[in-house]
Amino acid sequence: MRFILLFIALLSTNGCATITGPSVSKQEIREASEELMVRSLEFRIKQLDKVSNIGYRLISNIPQEEIKIADKPQPYIGIFVSPIDKYLKRLYRLTVERGLVLVVVIDGSPAKKAGLVPGDVLVSINNVAVHSVGDFNRCLHNLNVGEPVKLQVLRGNLRRDIILSAGSIPINVPIAMIDVQEVNAAASNNAIYVTYGLMNFVRSDDEIAAVLAHELAHFVRAHVSKSQITSLLSLLIGIPLGIIADEAAPGTGDLVMRTAEVFKAHYSRDLEREADYFSVRFVYYAGYNPCACTSFQERFAIEIPRSMIRNYLSTHPSSPERMLRIKKAIEELSGVTCP
Repeated sequence: MRFILLFIALLSTNGCATITGPSVSKQEIREASEELMVRSLEFRIKQLDKVSNIGYRLISNIPQEEIKIADKPQPYIGIFVSPIDKYLKRLYRLTVERGLVLVVVIDGSPAKKAGLVPGDVLVSINNVAVHSVGDFNRCLHNLNVGEPVKLQVLRGNLRRDIILSAGSIPINVPIAMIDVQEVNAAASNNAIYVTYGLMNFVRSDDEIAAVLAHELAHFVRAHVSKSQITSLLSLLIGIPLGIIADEAAPGTGDLVMRTAEVFKAHYSRDLEREADYFSVRFVYYAGYNPCACTSFQERFAIEIPRSMIRNYLSTHPSSPERMLRIKKAIEELSGVTCP
């Protein structure tokens, strides 16, 4: 009897055994994790590059007379930098341990025209060494439009001297991407924030332009404090991955936490109406399709109806009102009737 019970128990145990397949070592898991980190970084840099270039194109085409907070064009060179970490080092195959690496070079900018490329390591500006973002910002702070700028960079093992002239844009507005899956964008008193959730939601460059133009309008129409605006192209973006936060880019963890407060800030309904109106103009001036301003609003309301809940309607005009106003603004500006 005992033998029979033992035999049944063995059959039961074998019948419930879990088949997990081939085993993997902790070392293999670590190596795979590191590779995925690098690939994730590369993916998000591409998103940052897209947003930055669309933002720059919008900014560079805003008429000076429509800007309330800047009385003259602002200097810029057109690069985004980040401190070197082990993931950036692997991505760009860098041979140096520390410094500032170019992660975005804006299309059409003085830096792009001079031949600078992502992966270049910035050594000095006008013969002043730049070891940190603070050094970088200090060197750019006093540039004047049209002023010659000498950049020394490391490309591979070769040092190169790049001479360019500081360009100009109507206004400097910092644009930062943050690791939040909420579909949102915001203008605070020191930056425009775009979430990765928004980037996953948009379907075209025109829609990105529509969103950025609305937030830019909050800046240029003096809805935020002029004294606290910093430079678009001297801002450390830091590639805020979130999943690696401070380990990959020191300080970006704090950026994400601070940004949580940005989405609590609201403008009045009239300021939102003004931002909608001027966003149409900015999109049109930059050569994007202004009808994206209304189609995005419509799709946002239909596909994410919860966005209309909570305090949204207390600070924003209703979606039907916004769509109708935007359509009329497009017709007034371009004569185009959007579907």
